[in-house]
Amino acid sequence: MKDYYFIYDTFSYVNAFILIISGVISLIVLKRSNCKIIKIVAFYLLFCCFFDVLSRSVILFSKYILHDYANIFLRITFRLGELIIIGCLINKYWLKSKIAWGLMLLCVFFLIYDLFTYQSKGILNYEAHAQTASTILLIGLIITNLLKQLNSSKDYDVTHQMLSMVFLAYFSINLIYTVIQNFIINQSFTNKSFVIFYSSYALLHIIYYFVLAFILLKNRNKVVGYN
Repeated sequence: MKDYYFIYDTFSYVNAFILIISGVISLIVLKRSNCKIIKIVAFYLLFCCFFDVLSRSVILFSKYILHDYANIFLRITFRLGELIIIGCLINKYWLKSKIAWGLMLLCVFFLIYDLFTYQSKGILNYEAHAQTASTILLIGLIITNLLKQLNSSKDYDVTHQMLSMVFLAYFSINLIYTVIQNFIINQSFTNKSFVIFYSSYALLHIIYYFVLAFILLKNRNKVVGYN
């Protein structure tokens, strides 16, 4: 495994570096911008940065078995926070649907249930159904919002449309990775295949965080309202 692990390790450190830069940009945006949507995206990047630091701390200071359980706990907690932040952004400022609020609440309860029951299933038997459901919901909300914009005569901000497309691309690809992860839990793969899979997953996040940080940087002084 060590022969190939440096590949994933490299991507992992690049991802951490991008997140740190994104965090600095986010702090600047939170101070300068009056646009609520841009501020929420900045807060989201800070949230991602915090969980990246937290997960690395768990790897450094926990034992192997505890690390596996803690890793699942952090993944579920992260998805819960991500659903709340991105879901509220999409539905409060763009979609504005009561049905969407109800579906989000169901997914929140599903993730909380998963958070309190995952240990009883065992690490090898754990399947991220709640995380998959929350990702599918976010994809559905984004697509519904884009269709709403296409059928509306109202002019929408280009930056907001870019954010929608970035979120759609990321969560769609992330869904594929989540489904594959559920499938390979009890499967045997070569070390090379294992590292390539998770390295590509890290690369996805590098691109995602870089693009969001770039959008924030371009709109750091934006004072336009949230509509």
